[in-house]
Amino acid sequence: MSERKLWASLSAAAEFIDLSTDSILRRAVEFRGDPDEIHLHPCPEGKVRYKKLKLGKNTRQERRYYVPDLTRWLN
Repeated sequence: MSERKLWASLSAAAEFIDLSTDSILRRAVEFRGDPDEIHLHPCPEGKVRYKKLKLGKNTRQERRYYVPDLTRWLN
């Protein structure tokens, strides 16, 4: 997964950083702002921001995790 894809499902986020979905859920904090402006707001260290988004026409609204936050965990 690349940072070009900004939002990931729970299972994709867990697979990307090789952690369990429970680990992701424990570290998740909701981002309440505009998803297009998430890069303007710092994330608490050790956390991953999520937003409830509907990413496709035939998909339901569900939690999506911000990939750049996950990438920071890998460094």
